[in-house]
Amino acid sequence: MARTARSLIREARAEQNGISNDNLPTIGDDGFRPDPEKTWSNPLSAFIDDDTYELLERHGVLYEKAIRDYRIRQQYREMRRRMSSSDAIETLREAHPYLQYDTIRKIIYAKAS
Repeated sequence: MARTARSLIREARAEQNGISNDNLPTIGDDGFRPDPEKTWSNPLSAFIDDDTYELLERHGVLYEKAIRDYRIRQQYREMRRRMSSSDAIETLREAHPYLQYDTIRKIIYAKAS
């Protein structure tokens, strides 16, 4: 059976920590479990289940910019319930410092196609 680079790394780390390779749990095909500290959530949970999202993300078929824009629109709608439009946009700009104020406005007010 071929061993991947990941499984070799995993075995080396186990050996450094004094864990016998015989005592390592069997973990999926690639030898890794999801990181329990990873704060992962499915931003498209209204449309697809978590397993499908994870599969699409793993294969790199999701359009990251579109997902970011979708999240920004969701956050904006939520913030608008408790603050003014300009304050909500400014808060989003602080969360995404690489985006201009006008760019966030275009994302928020763009018509969904």
